[in-house]
Amino acid sequence: MSRKLNVLLVGDSRTVFAQLERILNEIDDVSIVGLARNGARAIRMATESRPDLVLMDIVMSDLDGLSALRTIKRMHPEMGVAMVSSVSGDVQQAEEAFRLGACHVLRKPLGAEEIDALIADTRKTLAKREGGQG
Repeated sequence: MSRKLNVLLVGDSRTVFAQLERILNEIDDVSIVGLARNGARAIRMATESRPDLVLMDIVMSDLDGLSALRTIKRMHPEMGVAMVSSVSGDVQQAEEAFRLGACHVLRKPLGAEEIDALIADTRKTLAKREGGQG
């Protein structure tokens, strides 16, 4: 039996993240450990809750997702961070996200298939890491 996968959702779009919350709540053994509306709060919540995966919007008011990603990966290099970008988001943002350590960059609109694939990939990464520590 595998342990629950802990996910922190970060974004200032209530509609998008309500949809993501619904999708994640339907996946067995996934627990949403928090919802943050901006990058500054995401950094605090990532440190407090130590999620396996942070699912974060790139464009946000206050502190943007790329700035938060940079800080989270510096503080917690093992933490998986997947970024969410708008369909019209530019390639440079995605490239910068990968350069800063994002494990995935997903494009809106997101459906269950993309989230299922992200969760499966995160589980594989965790299994490799936890297997390597034993």
